[in-house]
Amino acid sequence: CFCNPGACQWFLQLSNCDIRNQYESGHICSDYNDLIEGLPTGAVRVSFGYMTRKQDVDKIISMIEECYLVSPKKRLQRMDIDNLPKALKHIPERLKPQLKEICIYPVKSCGAFKVTDSWPLTTTGFLYDRGWMIVDVAGMPITQKQQTRLCLIKPIINRHKGTMTLTFTNMKSVYVNLETVREQFDVINSSLCQSKVCDDLVSGYDCGNEVANWL
Repeated sequence: CFCNPGACQWFLQLSNCDIRNQYESGHICSDYNDLIEGLPTGAVRVSFGYMTRKQDVDKIISMIEECYLVSPKKRLQRMDIDNLPKALKHIPERLKPQLKEICIYPVKSCGAFKVTDSWPLTTTGFLYDRGWMIVDVAGMPITQKQQTRLCLIKPIINRHKGTMTLTFTNMKSVYVNLETVREQFDVINSSLCQSKVCDDLVSGYDCGNEVANWL
């Protein structure tokens, strides 16, 4: 469920006891147990990325329109509300899908930055999303699989000042110049880094010793 049990539990409003009961019943990630004792075990997630085509987006939009965007009255007619499990009783009140929040992840495997107003789109997605990553001395990316506390690094982007602030509990913040991902960046006096992400070779520029020492 979302590859994130905590987010799944929050979204489905399951208690810790419910989660334990599901795992004790044999539920594991990617199995076919949609309901256990009347409670849902997961949800459907749609992921978009650099390789997503317009045709792919059209297909998912078509499916949503055909399956979910009928009138609330028609959807309620299809539901047996009285027999819905307790965990799904709130569904009739959420018939119309709403975009509640947009988050980007400027630094791979670190915390999210919540978008509070309009945000630019580029040819590869949201501006600054996955624009940076942390690498080891060999140039390989460091992720939460090796360092779980990366999720506690919170980036704050200020597009007007052209800076990204990295914060961590009980530490002084450090600043990263957003110009490092723009054409004006001084590529001549910067170190070019080679790395690999999901079997793809990528190139990037070193953000300097101050950020490296902070990390």
